[in-house]
Amino acid sequence: MILFCEYAIPEPNRETFRSWAAARPELWQGGELMENVTQPGVFVEIWPVADESAALRKQKERLDGRSDWKQIEAWVKGGAEGVRVWTFRPIIPRG
Repeated sequence: MILFCEYAIPEPNRETFRSWAAARPELWQGGELMENVTQPGVFVEIWPVADESAALRKQKERLDGRSDWKQIEAWVKGGAEGVRVWTFRPIIPRG
């Protein structure tokens, strides 16, 4: 399973966000932060999770938890409501 976070950061704040993220590698441990190639400013976070319970914990941490995450809401288009989070489960086993 994965927890998938998506948000847009407008151009005036993009470099500030990138610098902020790069200075905090501990926030991204276990996950990946990526920017859309064809739509600059659209970012995704991909977090592998063991099960739905772990996904809910990560989602709560990501949306309601650590103050470190709250800081980016000032840069995200739409603020806190602009951070969208989904959980996906595989439908076809790997192999």
